[in-house]
Amino acid sequence: MLGAGSASARLSLDYLTIRGNEGGSAGGHAAIRFGAETFHFEHEDGLLRLKREDSLRFQHVYRTLQNRDIELSRVPVSRVTYRLLRDRFRLRALVQERQLAIEDELERDARLLESLRGADPALEVAGAGFFEAASGSAGDADSAAGELAALRRRIESLHGEGFLERRRAEVDLALARLGPETVPSDEIALARDRYPDLPASFSRRTEDALAARLALELLARPRSLRPEALARGSQALTLDPAERDRLREVSAGLRESMARLAASRREDWGYPLLLGMARLAALEVSLRTQRLVILDAHPAQSRTLAITPLRRLLLPGLLAEAQADLVAARERLRAADGYDEADWSALEAAAARWLELRGAEAGAASIRVQAGPLLPEGRARVWLSGPPRPADPPELALAQARASADRYRERLEDLYRYDLVRRNCVSEIFRTLEAGLAQDPPAGDAAELRAFVREESTLRLGGHVDPVAWFNFVPFVSSHRVRGNWAVSERASLPSYRHHRLAEMQASEPWLLVALRESNVLTARSHRAADEEGFFLFYTDTAVPARPLLGALNLGAGLVRSVLAVAELPFDGGRALRSGLTGVVFSLPELLFQNIRKGYNEYVPPGERPPPG
Repeated sequence: MLGAGSASARLSLDYLTIRGNEGGSAGGHAAIRFGAETFHFEHEDGLLRLKREDSLRFQHVYRTLQNRDIELSRVPVSRVTYRLLRDRFRLRALVQERQLAIEDELERDARLLESLRGADPALEVAGAGFFEAASGSAGDADSAAGELAALRRRIESLHGEGFLERRRAEVDLALARLGPETVPSDEIALARDRYPDLPASFSRRTEDALAARLALELLARPRSLRPEALARGSQALTLDPAERDRLREVSAGLRESMARLAASRREDWGYPLLLGMARLAALEVSLRTQRLVILDAHPAQSRTLAITPLRRLLLPGLLAEAQADLVAARERLRAADGYDEADWSALEAAAARWLELRGAEAGAASIRVQAGPLLPEGRARVWLSGPPRPADPPELALAQARASADRYRERLEDLYRYDLVRRNCVSEIFRTLEAGLAQDPPAGDAAELRAFVREESTLRLGGHVDPVAWFNFVPFVSSHRVRGNWAVSERASLPSYRHHRLAEMQASEPWLLVALRESNVLTARSHRAADEEGFFLFYTDTAVPARPLLGALNLGAGLVRSVLAVAELPFDGGRALRSGLTGVVFSLPELLFQNIRKGYNEYVPPGERPPPG
């Protein structure tokens, strides 16, 4: 069994090609794996974005949920080569993440300047939504007041009496001195391997100062936690005596950590302090009510999924898995000492997901989902009293900021623009590898550099694969090139969920029975249909001779479903029509013996998932 975390994998790189399916990457996809990290490029918002994923999660998404087979080619490399190439992918991911963050900040600068032109300017600030604008219910206010008063006493004990008043004066002075300093976009260095050296933007500095000022105001005049800042349904999480003792230790450790943070010289200390203060208040409510009360960890941009009848059938399995994660997080909390940020964040995330699913089980019409890490943001608008004003006329400052944001976006598109042949998920993997191999090249022209890269690739990988020559930009052509040119030691086919289940069934049931039952979506047990997939009746991935006939039946079914869906438009927002038309589109290749569609799975229980490879 191939394992992403095995000792051999740490000294090997794995080239992965992923079969197509309806939706994104219909023509296939490619990735490169370095042990526990998998890197791949996705076309998103007009740009090719380098994604760094946990290898087990990557396989779960593509093999289990998206039902795609993966072809693996393993190449042994020296420890030096492994680190050289892995670090190049890490660097590019880090650089691009910062470049995209700068784009967001430039856009936010323009919006802030637009707001400053009005009579009532405001800015959305992380952490500002944890506490009420004025005192709320007495119980919550008393809980917050008691914890924040204890934190204030510890800060003054640690840093001296009058420290908070001096800190407030520093923040007020910094806020009063703030003004936009628009950096022309062309002066911002943009390269794939160079981290942008750019000071914090006007909007970022303003948000940091406002968050710091709000934290200091709350220490002076505590307010209650907003009900919206807490995860819904926390009353279900009863604490046992051992957990209550641990929460007292967590509270003491968090208070000490926040007291030291209050003296930080970093500009962005305000939000972490607000988050810590909100957690302290929630901990106090937990201890008073003897139930675990946590902050809502779902960000405002979380995706909302309607609980359809099909999804409601999946809830018991999802809830059981979320409950197991929550139990594990609570056990880790019991075993830890003091306050550990990572453990507490993991508990918040596990509890937030469990509570969301539990609400759906109780009848909620939708749930929020978030693929990445969960961390309470508590965003809310803060009005700027005596706001910073641009030195230039407001219209000129705004025009400069807008021009800088637009020009920066154009330069990003030039650097990361998607092109099916020249710049796609395959070509950029090989270009990134070449960039890693091209370190310390000899002086010379472009031809000499290319020759150097080919020699390095042959020395370190056993051969060279051109990023786009000879149709190498096609994922499965590139797989053949890798296997024909690199020193591949192992080849493996990692089956999708459906193919994994078919193999299990055929090992214990008559082949003909399995083939007939699993040939269609009505009786199959090898596919857990997803609400958003295209409509079809017959699987054609394993039925090559009959594929055109089955494709014709799928095409007819999709057309009929599309016609019937017109009557449903006022009720489902076009979901059924999209499903029917998608079914039609992906049935057409089947008429020519080509299979793209594999079916999606919204959820698969852990015991049924294919083992990682």
